[in-house]
Amino acid sequence: MATIFEDKRVEKSDTENRMRFPSNANIEDLPFACSNNGQSGKLPVIDEKGFQWTLTCRNQNGMIYFTDGWREFRKEKRIRVGHRITLYKDGDSFGSGAKYKIMVTEN
Repeated sequence: MATIFEDKRVEKSDTENRMRFPSNANIEDLPFACSNNGQSGKLPVIDEKGFQWTLTCRNQNGMIYFTDGWREFRKEKRIRVGHRITLYKDGDSFGSGAKYKIMVTEN
């Protein structure tokens, strides 16, 4: 069963170098490095087509940011302001080791 980590509308600042998740996101469901203040870690995610991406997630004062890998993901998916990003935790249904899925939808 999938556990939604965050379902977020893309804002202008998210279309630049990093994506910010609000402080009320379910950070306890992220890997240890991402859930501890001042830490960062690699987060492998699978998109809706089954392609694996590696995003760096960073925790700064309770805010989670996707940094490295975000720009490439954003460009490939043609993410714009108003799109919706859903990040959720699921079993390894693709055999890749990634337990996090990411989906981009237009509003």
